Amino acid sequence: WDGGYCIAGLLGHGDAFVLRDPSGIRPAFYYADDEIIVVASEAPLIQSVFTVRSENVHPIPPGQALCIKRSGTWSLERILEPLAFKQCSFERIYFSRGNDAQIYREREQLGRLLLKPLLKTLEKLDRSLADTVLSFIPNTSELAFNGLAKEAQDHLDRTKEALCKEMAACTDRDAMQLCASKLEKVLNSKVRVEKVIHKDAKIRTFIQEDSSREHLTMHAYDVHYGTIKRGEDCVVAFDDSIVRGNTLRNAILRTIDKMGPTHIIVVSSCPQIRYPDVYGIDMAKMGDLAAFKAAISLLRERNMAHVIEDVYRKCKAELKVPLKGGQIVNHVKRIYEPFTPEEISARIAQHVLPFDCKAQVEILYQTVEDLHKALPEHDGDWYF
Repeated sequence: WDGGYCIAGLLGHGDAFVLRDPSGIRPAFYYADDEIIVVASEAPLIQSVFTVRSENVHPIPPGQALCIKRSGTWSLERILEPLAFKQCSFERIYFSRGNDAQIYREREQLGRLLLKPLLKTLEKLDRSLADTVLSFIPNTSELAFNGLAKEAQDHLDRTKEALCKEMAACTDRDAMQLCASKLEKVLNSKVRVEKVIHKDAKIRTFIQEDSSREHLTMHAYDVHYGTIKRGEDCVVAFDDSIVRGNTLRNAILRTIDKMGPTHIIVVSSCPQIRYPDVYGIDMAKMGDLAAFKAAISLLRERNMAHVIEDVYRKCKAELKVPLKGGQIVNHVKRIYEPFTPEEISARIAQHVLPFDCKAQVEILYQTVEDLHKALPEHDGDWYF
C-alpha cells in the first residue's frame, strides 16, 4: 500500500523478517555477523550498542525484506518493486539522532545556509551581528544552530580578510583611514552565542496530544537571566521546525520577551510546513498548520475567499479518483500560490505574537531549495 513503513514479523516456526516500503520513506538499517542480526531505524544506535563501524551497518533497500531463518542464515529478498526514492527529509531535520556522522554534517549545513537570509533580515531591521545574540530553543536544534554560529564566524573572518586586502591596495590617505576604521570595528566584533532559553528535557510538546500540549508548553521553558542587554539586543531564537506555532505564542516568545530584547527573530532550519504528513509522521491536521492558517487569512484579507471554496470542492471531487492508476492532484497548492514565502512568514509572525509582547517579532524559514542542498539524498518533501 501507499506510504512509509517498516514491517517486522516473527513466525511461529522461528523465521523472522523486516520489510521496508518501496519508496524508502522510512529508514531501516541492519548489521549481521556470525552471532547476531539486528535491525533499527537509526544506524548510530547499532554502532553504539554493538560497537561496530559505520561501514558495517547497511540500509535495507526499498521494497526489500531482510529474511532471517531460524538456523541463523539470512538474505535480502525483493518483495515489492521499488518506486521513486523518496527518503523522508523530516527524519533528518528532527526525528533521527544527531550522532549519525552524515546527519551531523547535514544539520550543520542547514544552519550554515540560514546565515545569508538572517543577515538580510538584520539589515532590514537596521541591526547587525554585533548587537545580536544567537541562541537555540530545543536541544534537537543544537547541531543546526552550531552550523549557523560557525558560518557567522566564517562571515566575520571573510569580512576581515576582505578589508585587509582593501586596505593594502589603498593609495589615498583618506581611503586608507576609512578602511582602517571599518577594519577596527570588524576586529572588535564577535559572534555572540548565549544559552538564552532552556527547555525541560523531559517534556516533548511536539508529540503530545492536543488536550495536554498547551498546558505542558506553558511550563516547559525558562530563561538564563543576564544573557541579553535589556533594550539593546536583538535575539535570534533558532528552532528546528515551526509546525503549529502554538509553542511560540504560548511560551517561547513570552519567555524571551521578559528579558527586554528589541527584536526577536525566530529562525527555523525547516521550511514552512504546508501540508500534513500522510506518510507516517503525526504532523498536525491541515487546519492546525501555521502556514495554512496564514495563507487562509491572507486570502480572506485580499477578497480571495472564493479560492478556498473552489479548492475545497476540487479536493472533495479528488476523493473519487481511484488510488491505483489515477493521477492524484494536490489542489491545496492553490491556497499558497498568490503569496510569496516571505508574505506567509510575516503573517505567521502576526498570528503567533502574544498580545503583551513588546519586542518586534520576525520569522525566518529555511527555503525548500536550500533544504535540498543540505539533504541531497533525502528529497521526501511532501509536507513543504
